[in-house]
Amino acid sequence: MSLKKYEKVHLFIDWFVIIIFLAVILGTTTMHAFWEKTFRFGPVFIFLALCLLFLNHISIKECFQKKDKEFFLMSGGIFLSGVNMILIRSRIGAIFTIADFLLLLYLANKVFFNKIQLGVITFISFSVWFYWQFISQTNYSNTLHNPNVTSMFLFMHFCVFICYFICFISIHFRLPKWFYYFSAFLIIMLLIMRILSFNCRGVLLGAIVWAVTFYILPKKNYTVPLVIGVSLLIPVLYIFLWKSGTADGASFLGKRVTSGREIIWYEFFKAFTNHPITGIGSDFDRIVPDLYLKEMHQSLLDLLFVHGIPVFLVAIYLLHQRIKDIIKVSSGFTRAVCLASIYGILTIGTFENYYIVPPYNIMLLVIFMIPYSLTQDKTSPIMP
Repeated sequence: MSLKKYEKVHLFIDWFVIIIFLAVILGTTTMHAFWEKTFRFGPVFIFLALCLLFLNHISIKECFQKKDKEFFLMSGGIFLSGVNMILIRSRIGAIFTIADFLLLLYLANKVFFNKIQLGVITFISFSVWFYWQFISQTNYSNTLHNPNVTSMFLFMHFCVFICYFICFISIHFRLPKWFYYFSAFLIIMLLIMRILSFNCRGVLLGAIVWAVTFYILPKKNYTVPLVIGVSLLIPVLYIFLWKSGTADGASFLGKRVTSGREIIWYEFFKAFTNHPITGIGSDFDRIVPDLYLKEMHQSLLDLLFVHGIPVFLVAIYLLHQRIKDIIKVSSGFTRAVCLASIYGILTIGTFENYYIVPPYNIMLLVIFMIPYSLTQDKTSPIMP
């Protein structure tokens, strides 16, 4: 095959994967009926798309030749998780959640979409954000659905388009700093007001963390383990407040501070202590039969409790490295907006199964890819 034909095939595969991504993103964040149909099978489609992306960009032969540590960690994590699923007699579907997450973290700094491809994804995200922000004043579906979902859609779509917008402008134009600060302030305030209309405390906290990171927090490597560590410690604090009775009667935005998640985390933790290496798997009806709500409501704890300590450590290592890479590869407003978005997403993931499941994991991948892809044009310096 000639070089030109190979490039065309390569580009076609990328577009095919992007179409799958956009179909899942558009369907799940605009139509509740589509969400219900893809809730169980979405991770499988994303896994197949990520595998296609992997084969289109990564040479397995070179991975072995160069002794790519991350390739072996990613592969080992997926394999070990599969073994754990069998040992613990788990439902096999859980393997796709961890496989998707490990794959996207591995590919995040190795796959580059061009500006048009990223622009199409960003336009879709902006359109969906605009719809929920200004057009539709209702909640996603009805009261039977999690009322926080609309706010989670808003925030993730906001992160995608604000990252692309600020990165693209700061790389290609020399605008005064006040333009970026004012633009970000205006949009984040609009977002916060809309989130407040849904009384969604977790996403509100994510938006506040976004603003604090963008404007104040030093964009340094030491903040990475700090943010990940706090995300893991908050459930411990919640359980302490519940057990001690310290937060009894306390409320915020019309909801109790201890709103029930602490009970879920505590029950899952007790089950996990019996299977710390393999994890408890995803057959929650068997493992925690007394829980009414059998969902973890915490992204990192889901990875830890379901898949066990070894697989969890692989995921944490790759996540830590990808965030550090953002700090390393970018600077100025590019670094600030991407780091703010990732830290905001991690914050929301402290209270929800957020960035480890579709469609949010796709958009997290896009956010990781933006600074790498846009800075491939070496003729356009990054704004200092």
